Amino acid sequence: MRSARPRLTLRQIALRNARAAADVDLLESGWRPDARTLGTAPRIEAWIETLYPGTSQLALAGKVSGHPVLGDRHILTSPILARGPGWIRTESRFYTLGAPGPVVAGETFHELLARLKAEAPPQSDAGFTPPTFNPPDWRDADDALPKPTDGCK
Repeated sequence: MRSARPRLTLRQIALRNARAAADVDLLESGWRPDARTLGTAPRIEAWIETLYPGTSQLALAGKVSGHPVLGDRHILTSPILARGPGWIRTESRFYTLGAPGPVVAGETFHELLARLKAEAPPQSDAGFTPPTFNPPDWRDADDALPKPTDGCK
């Protein structure tokens, strides 16, 4: 089983949003991503357009490779902000587009994901150990605090 994606800090969210807004401004002014920008972007194959859950915004579902956080696996992108020939800009990053996937009418995202996983070659998790988290035991923390001596109750 894969570990859950780490939650972004408020600072990371602010930086991501600022970069996305700057890219959208550039794209609206006529700029297009160059080979260097797209050369470092993850690639998404066998993709289909779908709605991002809980919104009316479009996203892509498919098999990504070279993702800096998620690695190589099936994903649902964040909502699409802009698109061009062979690329998209989502809320989080640019992606280059491989071949689109087969569309099955009425298929939900979860049905698509199950189908894509069934069609994918098996991957070994050998040697993978999920991280563990051992939270501190705070139940008796008050016992370790000094008792007030200045008349406070």
